[in-house]
Amino acid sequence: MNFRLLPALIVLLLAFSFSAACTGSGGDAGPSTPGTGTPAATETPVPTTGASLAPGPTQTMPPGKEVAFQITAGYPSRFTHDLTITFSGGKGQDFVNKENGINLRVTKSTGEVVTRTMQPRIGDAVTINEAEGENRVEITVSLVTGGSYKVTDEIVKVP
Repeated sequence: MNFRLLPALIVLLLAFSFSAACTGSGGDAGPSTPGTGTPAATETPVPTTGASLAPGPTQTMPPGKEVAFQITAGYPSRFTHDLTITFSGGKGQDFVNKENGINLRVTKSTGEVVTRTMQPRIGDAVTINEAEGENRVEITVSLVTGGSYKVTDEIVKVP
């Protein structure tokens, strides 16, 4: 083998390996500095035909941007029939829009619709009072990278 070609071959192999590592899916890596960018303002539409207790489809958050919630029936007081929704964090908590990033919509068994917003801070909680019976809980998360995702739509029974 000609040893004069060995350094050129090594440089060529390194160039190919570096260029192969730079290819990706082309997705957003997130904001480089907080507060830059224009978040998409999205509102959860309210149906005009009345409140439905039937849960609908949910959407999956993009990989690496997942967040979690804890829904507790009868907490903090079983006597007042409370329903508490707590933000538990997740890999994507830094990508959640700080202003109106988490929208909650609870349809009580009486047909009353309660809408609230919550901040993306671990432990931040919203309590819905007098929610006895079956309640539909919908949680919609808006990201700073754009997009709004309905992550939870389920029936929660409060004793």
